[in-house]
Amino acid sequence: MFNSIRFPLCKEDEMKAFVKLMTLIVLFSLVVSCGGTPATTEPAATEPPEPGATLPPVTEVPLTANEQWAKDNGLGPYQPATDDWAAIEAAAKLEGSVCVYANSSKVAKLIDKWNALYPDITFDCGDTDYIDTKMRAEQEAGNVVGDVWFNSDGHILYGEFVPNEWIWSFVPRDVVEPEVTAEQPFAIARHSIDVWGYNSEIHPEGCPITSWWNLTEPALAGKVYTEDPMTDVSTMAKWATVAEHGDEMAAAYLALYGVEWTTDPAAAPDAFGQTVPNAGWLWVKKFAQNHPVVVDEIDIAYASVGMDPNVEPGIGWTGWNSVEDTAAGDIVMAPCLDLAPSLGIMKTSYLGIANMAPHPNAAKLFIKFALSPDGFHPWDAIGSYSGQLGMETDAEAVMPFSEVLTKAWLMNPIYDWEWAAKVRDFWAISLLTPPSE
Repeated sequence: MFNSIRFPLCKEDEMKAFVKLMTLIVLFSLVVSCGGTPATTEPAATEPPEPGATLPPVTEVPLTANEQWAKDNGLGPYQPATDDWAAIEAAAKLEGSVCVYANSSKVAKLIDKWNALYPDITFDCGDTDYIDTKMRAEQEAGNVVGDVWFNSDGHILYGEFVPNEWIWSFVPRDVVEPEVTAEQPFAIARHSIDVWGYNSEIHPEGCPITSWWNLTEPALAGKVYTEDPMTDVSTMAKWATVAEHGDEMAAAYLALYGVEWTTDPAAAPDAFGQTVPNAGWLWVKKFAQNHPVVVDEIDIAYASVGMDPNVEPGIGWTGWNSVEDTAAGDIVMAPCLDLAPSLGIMKTSYLGIANMAPHPNAAKLFIKFALSPDGFHPWDAIGSYSGQLGMETDAEAVMPFSEVLTKAWLMNPIYDWEWAAKVRDFWAISLLTPPSE
Protein backbone atom coordinates (compact mmCIF):
# COMPACT_ATOMS: atom_id res chain seq x y z
CA MET A 1 0.00 0.00 0.00
CA PHE A 2 2.77 2.36 0.89
CA ASN A 3 4.41 1.70 -2.35
CA SER A 4 1.39 3.13 -4.01
CA ILE A 5 1.73 6.50 -2.28
CA ARG A 6 3.24 9.23 -4.41
CA PHE A 7 4.44 12.74 -3.23
CA PRO A 8 4.30 15.56 -5.65
CA LEU A 9 7.64 16.90 -6.71
CA CYS A 10 8.62 20.43 -5.31
CA LYS A 11 10.03 23.07 -7.46
CA GLU A 12 13.71 23.79 -6.89
CA ASP A 13 13.19 27.35 -5.51
CA GLU A 14 10.51 26.21 -3.09
CA MET A 15 12.84 23.52 -1.75
CA LYS A 16 15.65 26.08 -1.03
CA ALA A 17 13.28 28.37 0.84
CA PHE A 18 12.06 25.44 2.92
CA VAL A 19 15.63 24.51 3.88
CA LYS A 20 16.43 28.10 4.94
CA LEU A 21 13.29 28.27 7.08
CA MET A 22 14.12 25.04 8.86
CA THR A 23 17.67 26.24 9.49
CA LEU A 24 16.48 29.48 11.14
CA ILE A 25 14.05 27.57 13.32
CA VAL A 26 16.83 25.27 14.55
CA LEU A 27 19.19 28.19 15.31
CA PHE A 28 16.50 30.10 17.19
CA SER A 29 15.77 27.01 19.26
CA LEU A 30 19.45 26.67 20.16
CA VAL A 31 19.70 30.32 21.21
CA VAL A 32 16.62 30.16 23.41
CA SER A 33 17.68 26.88 25.01
CA CYS A 34 21.10 28.39 25.91
CA GLY A 35 19.60 31.49 27.55
CA GLY A 36 20.84 33.79 24.77
CA THR A 37 19.32 36.98 23.53
CA PRO A 38 18.12 37.91 20.11
CA ALA A 39 20.78 39.03 17.73
CA THR A 40 19.34 42.53 17.64
CA THR A 41 20.37 43.29 21.28
CA GLU A 42 23.72 44.86 22.27
CA PRO A 43 26.48 42.25 22.34
CA ALA A 44 27.98 41.30 25.71
CA ALA A 45 31.22 43.07 26.72
CA THR A 46 34.42 41.24 26.04
CA GLU A 47 36.85 40.36 28.80
CA PRO A 48 39.57 43.02 29.36
CA PRO A 49 43.08 42.04 28.33
CA GLU A 50 45.57 40.98 30.92
CA PRO A 51 47.31 44.03 32.50
CA GLY A 52 50.10 45.18 30.24
CA ALA A 53 49.37 42.43 27.72
CA THR A 54 48.51 44.78 24.86
CA LEU A 55 50.04 48.07 26.12
CA PRO A 56 53.41 49.26 24.82
CA PRO A 57 56.20 49.14 27.39
CA VAL A 58 56.92 52.39 29.27
CA THR A 59 60.31 53.78 28.29
CA GLU A 60 62.11 55.67 31.07
CA VAL A 61 64.08 58.73 30.04
CA PRO A 62 67.68 57.99 30.97
CA LEU A 63 69.37 60.36 33.40
CA THR A 64 72.20 62.52 32.22
CA ALA A 65 75.60 61.91 33.77
CA ASN A 66 75.13 64.99 35.94
CA GLU A 67 71.66 63.89 37.05
CA GLN A 68 72.95 60.44 37.89
CA TRP A 69 75.72 61.97 39.99
CA ALA A 70 73.17 64.16 41.80
CA LYS A 71 70.96 61.13 42.41
CA ASP A 72 73.87 59.08 43.72
CA ASN A 73 74.70 61.89 46.16
CA GLY A 74 71.15 62.80 47.20
CA LEU A 75 71.13 66.34 45.79
CA GLY A 76 68.56 68.53 44.08
CA PRO A 77 65.33 66.66 43.30
CA TYR A 78 66.97 63.46 44.49
CA GLN A 79 67.50 64.61 48.08
CA PRO A 80 65.86 62.09 50.42
CA ALA A 81 63.02 63.09 52.72
CA THR A 82 65.25 62.58 55.75
CA ASP A 83 68.93 63.51 56.05
CA ASP A 84 71.12 60.88 57.70
CA TRP A 85 73.58 63.26 59.33
CA ALA A 86 75.62 60.51 60.98
CA ALA A 87 76.28 58.93 57.59
CA ILE A 88 76.88 62.32 55.96
CA GLU A 89 79.43 63.31 58.59
CA ALA A 90 81.21 59.95 58.39
CA ALA A 91 81.49 60.29 54.62
CA ALA A 92 82.62 63.92 54.96
CA LYS A 93 85.45 62.89 57.29
CA LEU A 94 86.65 60.47 54.65
CA GLU A 95 86.56 63.28 52.09
CA GLY A 96 88.74 65.30 54.46
CA SER A 97 88.06 68.88 53.30
CA VAL A 98 85.57 71.28 51.76
CA CYS A 99 86.25 74.10 49.31
CA VAL A 100 83.85 77.04 49.68
CA TYR A 101 83.71 79.78 47.07
CA ALA A 102 82.23 82.81 48.88
CA ASN A 103 81.87 86.40 47.69
CA SER A 104 82.58 87.87 51.12
CA SER A 105 85.81 88.26 53.04
CA LYS A 106 83.86 87.62 56.24
CA VAL A 107 83.76 83.94 55.37
CA ALA A 108 87.21 83.70 57.01
CA LYS A 109 85.53 84.37 60.35
CA LEU A 110 83.81 80.99 60.08
CA ILE A 111 86.99 78.94 60.20
CA ASP A 112 87.43 78.74 63.97
CA LYS A 113 83.82 77.74 64.57
CA TRP A 114 84.04 75.18 61.79
CA ASN A 115 87.25 73.68 63.11
CA ALA A 116 85.67 73.31 66.53
CA LEU A 117 82.79 71.35 65.06
CA TYR A 118 84.65 69.37 62.41
CA PRO A 119 88.37 69.14 63.23
CA ASP A 120 88.78 66.28 60.75
CA ILE A 121 87.45 68.28 57.79
CA THR A 122 89.68 71.10 56.53
CA PHE A 123 87.94 74.37 55.63
CA ASP A 124 89.53 75.37 52.33
CA CYS A 125 89.25 78.17 49.72
CA GLY A 126 87.13 81.07 51.05
CA ASP A 127 86.77 84.62 49.73
CA THR A 128 86.77 84.29 45.94
CA ASP A 129 86.38 86.83 43.16
CA TYR A 130 84.39 86.09 39.99
CA ILE A 131 82.85 82.92 41.39
CA ASP A 132 80.59 82.37 38.39
CA THR A 133 83.53 82.63 35.98
CA LYS A 134 85.65 80.26 38.03
CA MET A 135 82.97 77.63 38.54
CA ARG A 136 81.84 77.83 34.91
CA ALA A 137 85.39 77.15 33.75
CA GLU A 138 85.71 74.20 36.14
CA GLN A 139 82.48 72.65 34.89
CA GLU A 140 83.37 73.11 31.24
CA ALA A 141 86.84 71.68 31.80
CA GLY A 142 85.59 68.78 33.91
CA ASN A 143 88.07 69.73 36.61
CA VAL A 144 85.92 70.69 39.59
CA VAL A 145 87.70 72.18 42.60
CA GLY A 146 85.07 74.25 44.39
CA ASP A 147 82.41 72.34 46.33
CA VAL A 148 80.11 75.13 47.52
CA TRP A 149 78.55 78.10 45.74
CA PHE A 150 78.12 80.82 48.43
CA ASN A 151 77.27 83.78 46.25
CA SER A 152 74.65 86.45 45.62
CA ASP A 153 74.52 86.34 41.81
CA GLY A 154 71.17 84.60 41.78
CA HIS A 155 70.42 85.58 38.19
CA ILE A 156 73.46 83.62 37.00
CA LEU A 157 72.69 80.72 39.32
CA TYR A 158 69.13 80.31 38.05
CA GLY A 159 69.64 81.55 34.53
CA GLU A 160 72.77 79.61 33.56
CA PHE A 161 74.03 77.18 36.19
CA VAL A 162 70.73 75.43 36.91
CA PRO A 163 69.82 74.80 33.23
CA ASN A 164 73.33 73.46 32.60
CA GLU A 165 73.17 71.21 35.71
CA TRP A 166 76.32 72.82 37.11
CA ILE A 167 74.95 73.48 40.59
CA TRP A 168 72.60 71.35 42.71
CA SER A 169 70.47 72.45 45.61
CA PHE A 170 70.66 70.98 49.09
CA VAL A 171 68.37 72.19 51.87
CA PRO A 172 68.86 70.49 55.25
CA ARG A 173 65.52 69.03 56.31
CA ASP A 174 65.95 69.67 60.01
CA VAL A 175 66.75 73.39 60.04
CA VAL A 176 64.28 76.25 60.26
CA GLU A 177 62.29 76.27 57.05
CA PRO A 178 64.27 78.33 54.51
CA GLU A 179 62.73 80.61 51.88
CA VAL A 180 62.61 78.07 49.06
CA THR A 181 60.06 77.24 46.40
CA ALA A 182 59.84 74.70 43.60
CA GLU A 183 61.00 77.41 41.18
CA GLN A 184 63.77 78.68 43.48
CA PRO A 185 64.91 75.67 45.54
CA PHE A 186 68.31 76.85 46.78
CA ALA A 187 68.97 77.47 50.44
CA ILE A 188 69.30 81.15 51.33
CA ALA A 189 72.12 82.15 53.65
CA ARG A 190 71.19 85.81 54.05
CA HIS A 191 69.72 88.94 52.55
CA SER A 192 71.71 92.17 52.48
CA ILE A 193 70.77 95.62 51.29
CA ASP A 194 72.66 98.06 49.12
CA VAL A 195 71.77 101.73 49.69
CA TRP A 196 72.85 105.22 48.66
CA GLY A 197 75.25 106.55 51.29
CA TYR A 198 76.50 110.06 51.99
CA ASN A 199 79.13 111.81 54.13
CA SER A 200 77.41 112.57 57.41
CA GLU A 201 80.03 115.12 58.46
CA ILE A 202 79.52 117.25 55.37
CA HIS A 203 75.75 116.79 55.63
CA PRO A 204 74.94 116.73 59.36
CA GLU A 205 71.36 117.66 58.50
CA GLY A 206 70.87 114.28 56.85
CA CYS A 207 70.78 112.79 53.38
CA PRO A 208 71.07 115.59 50.76
CA ILE A 209 68.70 113.87 48.32
CA THR A 210 65.10 112.74 48.60
CA SER A 211 64.61 110.66 45.46
CA TRP A 212 66.49 108.32 43.16
CA TRP A 213 65.75 110.87 40.43
CA ASN A 214 68.04 113.40 42.17
CA LEU A 215 70.94 111.15 41.15
CA THR A 216 70.23 112.02 37.51
CA GLU A 217 70.33 115.80 38.02
CA PRO A 218 73.21 118.07 36.90
CA ALA A 219 74.03 119.06 40.51
CA LEU A 220 75.32 115.53 41.11
CA ALA A 221 77.03 115.02 37.76
CA GLY A 222 80.35 113.28 38.41
CA LYS A 223 79.62 112.98 42.14
CA VAL A 224 77.86 109.63 42.31
CA TYR A 225 80.04 106.56 42.80
CA THR A 226 79.24 102.96 41.91
CA GLU A 227 80.96 99.82 40.76
CA ASP A 228 81.16 99.52 36.98
CA PRO A 229 77.96 97.83 35.79
CA MET A 230 79.67 96.94 32.53
CA THR A 231 82.03 94.57 34.34
CA ASP A 232 80.25 93.86 37.63
CA VAL A 233 77.33 91.54 36.91
CA SER A 234 75.84 92.11 40.35
CA THR A 235 75.55 95.87 39.83
CA MET A 236 73.99 95.43 36.40
CA ALA A 237 71.43 93.02 37.85
CA LYS A 238 70.55 95.72 40.39
CA TRP A 239 69.92 98.24 37.60
CA ALA A 240 67.71 95.60 35.97
CA THR A 241 65.77 95.58 39.24
CA VAL A 242 65.23 99.34 38.86
CA ALA A 243 63.94 98.73 35.32
CA GLU A 244 61.56 96.09 36.69
CA HIS A 245 59.96 98.64 39.04
CA GLY A 246 58.94 101.10 36.37
CA ASP A 247 55.56 101.94 37.89
CA GLU A 248 57.11 102.96 41.21
CA MET A 249 59.78 105.01 39.45
CA ALA A 250 57.01 106.73 37.46
CA ALA A 251 55.17 107.66 40.65
CA ALA A 252 58.39 109.01 42.19
CA TYR A 253 59.05 111.10 39.05
CA LEU A 254 55.58 112.59 39.21
CA ALA A 255 55.90 113.30 42.94
CA LEU A 256 59.24 115.12 42.48
CA TYR A 257 58.67 117.04 39.26
CA GLY A 258 54.89 117.32 39.04
CA VAL A 259 54.71 115.90 35.50
CA GLU A 260 54.64 112.45 33.94
CA TRP A 261 57.94 110.78 33.10
CA THR A 262 56.89 110.52 29.47
CA THR A 263 57.30 114.30 29.17
CA ASP A 264 61.02 114.05 29.93
CA PRO A 265 63.09 114.80 26.80
CA ALA A 266 65.19 111.72 27.52
CA ALA A 267 62.09 109.55 27.16
CA ALA A 268 62.20 110.10 23.39
CA PRO A 269 64.13 107.62 21.20
CA ASP A 270 67.81 108.50 21.04
CA ALA A 271 70.08 108.79 18.04
CA PHE A 272 70.66 105.04 18.08
CA GLY A 273 66.95 104.31 17.97
CA GLN A 274 66.71 103.17 21.57
CA THR A 275 63.25 103.53 23.06
CA VAL A 276 62.47 103.85 26.77
CA PRO A 277 59.99 101.16 27.88
CA ASN A 278 59.15 102.60 31.29
CA ALA A 279 60.31 105.05 33.97
CA GLY A 280 62.78 102.53 35.38
CA TRP A 281 64.59 102.38 32.04
CA LEU A 282 64.46 106.16 31.86
CA TRP A 283 66.31 106.33 35.19
CA VAL A 284 69.00 103.97 33.88
CA LYS A 285 69.44 106.16 30.80
CA LYS A 286 69.57 109.49 32.66
CA PHE A 287 71.82 108.10 35.39
CA ALA A 288 74.30 106.83 32.81
CA GLN A 289 74.25 110.23 31.09
CA ASN A 290 74.95 112.05 34.37
CA HIS A 291 78.56 110.86 34.40
CA PRO A 292 78.58 108.56 37.45
CA VAL A 293 82.06 107.66 38.62
CA VAL A 294 82.55 103.93 38.18
CA VAL A 295 85.08 102.15 40.35
CA ASP A 296 86.50 98.65 40.44
CA GLU A 297 86.49 98.19 44.19
CA ILE A 298 83.60 99.02 46.45
CA ASP A 299 86.13 100.28 49.02
CA ILE A 300 86.70 103.24 46.73
CA ALA A 301 82.99 103.93 46.79
CA TYR A 302 83.19 103.91 50.58
CA ALA A 303 86.04 106.40 50.41
CA SER A 304 84.01 108.61 48.10
CA VAL A 305 81.66 109.39 50.95
CA GLY A 306 84.27 109.23 53.67
CA MET A 307 87.90 109.87 54.30
CA ASP A 308 89.81 109.68 51.03
CA PRO A 309 91.32 113.18 50.50
CA ASN A 310 91.84 112.40 46.82
CA VAL A 311 88.17 111.80 46.11
CA GLU A 312 85.48 114.45 46.29
CA PRO A 313 82.75 113.33 48.67
CA GLY A 314 79.44 112.65 47.00
CA ILE A 315 76.84 109.86 47.00
CA GLY A 316 78.05 106.25 46.97
CA TRP A 317 76.20 103.03 46.11
CA THR A 318 77.26 100.73 48.90
CA GLY A 319 76.16 98.13 51.42
CA TRP A 320 74.08 99.32 54.36
CA ASN A 321 76.42 97.33 56.59
CA SER A 322 79.20 99.80 55.71
CA VAL A 323 78.16 101.68 58.83
CA GLU A 324 80.38 99.16 60.59
CA ASP A 325 83.37 100.84 58.94
CA THR A 326 82.05 104.20 60.09
CA ALA A 327 81.86 102.94 63.66
CA ALA A 328 85.44 101.71 63.35
CA GLY A 329 86.58 105.14 62.15
CA ASP A 330 87.53 104.00 58.65
CA ILE A 331 84.93 106.07 56.78
CA VAL A 332 82.19 108.57 57.49
CA MET A 333 79.03 107.23 55.88
CA ALA A 334 75.34 107.29 56.67
CA PRO A 335 72.63 105.62 54.56
CA CYS A 336 69.79 107.46 52.82
CA LEU A 337 66.91 105.53 54.33
CA ASP A 338 63.95 107.63 53.15
CA LEU A 339 64.48 107.88 49.41
CA ALA A 340 61.57 107.61 47.02
CA PRO A 341 60.65 105.14 45.80
CA SER A 342 62.95 102.62 47.50
CA LEU A 343 65.20 102.30 50.54
CA GLY A 344 67.58 100.27 48.40
CA ILE A 345 67.94 96.91 46.68
CA MET A 346 68.07 93.66 48.58
CA LYS A 347 70.37 90.96 47.27
CA THR A 348 70.30 87.32 48.33
CA SER A 349 73.21 84.97 49.04
CA TYR A 350 72.49 81.42 47.87
CA LEU A 351 74.06 78.13 48.88
CA GLY A 352 74.51 75.29 46.42
CA ILE A 353 76.76 72.31 45.70
CA ALA A 354 78.80 72.13 42.51
CA ASN A 355 78.06 69.36 40.09
CA MET A 356 80.69 66.62 40.44
CA ALA A 357 81.99 68.30 43.62
CA PRO A 358 84.91 66.29 45.04
CA HIS A 359 83.56 66.65 48.60
CA PRO A 360 79.74 66.53 48.37
CA ASN A 361 79.15 65.34 51.93
CA ALA A 362 81.42 67.95 53.45
CA ALA A 363 79.54 70.49 51.34
CA LYS A 364 76.26 69.33 52.89
CA LEU A 365 77.74 69.84 56.35
CA PHE A 366 78.86 73.33 55.41
CA ILE A 367 75.42 74.34 54.16
CA LYS A 368 73.85 73.15 57.40
CA PHE A 369 76.50 75.08 59.33
CA ALA A 370 76.02 78.25 57.25
CA LEU A 371 72.31 78.23 58.06
CA SER A 372 72.97 78.09 61.80
CA PRO A 373 73.43 81.11 64.14
CA ASP A 374 77.19 80.47 64.19
CA GLY A 375 77.24 80.36 60.39
CA PHE A 376 75.41 83.66 60.09
CA HIS A 377 77.28 85.44 62.90
CA PRO A 378 79.95 87.22 60.76
CA TRP A 379 77.18 88.95 58.78
CA ASP A 380 74.90 89.70 61.72
CA ALA A 381 74.98 93.47 61.33
CA ILE A 382 72.83 96.37 60.21
CA GLY A 383 71.49 95.75 56.73
CA SER A 384 71.90 91.96 56.79
CA TYR A 385 69.23 89.38 57.57
CA SER A 386 69.49 85.63 57.93
CA GLY A 387 67.73 83.46 55.39
CA GLN A 388 66.30 81.62 58.39
CA LEU A 389 63.48 83.99 59.16
CA GLY A 390 62.87 82.55 62.60
CA MET A 391 66.43 83.27 63.70
CA GLU A 392 66.88 86.21 66.04
CA THR A 393 69.61 88.59 64.89
CA ASP A 394 71.01 91.95 65.96
CA ALA A 395 70.13 93.44 62.58
CA GLU A 396 66.41 92.99 63.08
CA ALA A 397 66.60 95.19 66.19
CA VAL A 398 67.34 98.16 63.85
CA MET A 399 64.61 97.47 61.29
CA PRO A 400 62.59 94.25 61.20
CA PHE A 401 62.89 92.26 58.02
CA SER A 402 59.14 92.55 57.47
CA GLU A 403 59.52 96.34 57.41
CA VAL A 404 62.52 96.19 55.09
CA LEU A 405 60.45 94.18 52.60
CA THR A 406 57.99 97.07 52.37
CA LYS A 407 60.72 99.66 51.78
CA ALA A 408 63.37 97.92 49.66
CA TRP A 409 63.23 96.04 46.36
CA LEU A 410 64.03 92.35 46.54
CA MET A 411 65.96 91.20 43.48
CA ASN A 412 64.16 88.72 41.26
CA PRO A 413 66.86 86.38 39.87
CA ILE A 414 64.67 85.05 37.06
CA TYR A 415 63.78 88.55 35.82
CA ASP A 416 67.33 89.81 36.28
CA TRP A 417 68.75 86.97 34.17
CA GLU A 418 66.31 87.73 31.36
CA TRP A 419 66.88 91.49 31.35
CA ALA A 420 70.32 92.27 32.81
CA ALA A 421 72.17 91.88 29.51
CA LYS A 422 69.61 94.09 27.75
CA VAL A 423 69.97 96.72 30.48
CA ARG A 424 73.76 96.55 30.13
CA ASP A 425 73.52 97.25 26.39
CA PHE A 426 71.03 100.04 27.06
CA TRP A 427 73.42 101.51 29.64
CA ALA A 428 76.39 101.30 27.26
CA ILE A 429 74.56 103.12 24.46
CA SER A 430 73.23 105.71 26.92
CA LEU A 431 76.83 106.51 27.89
CA LEU A 432 77.46 107.45 24.25
CA THR A 433 74.52 109.81 23.94
CA PRO A 434 74.55 113.31 25.40
CA PRO A 435 71.90 114.24 27.96
CA SER A 436 68.68 115.51 26.46
CA GLU A 437 67.81 119.14 27.00
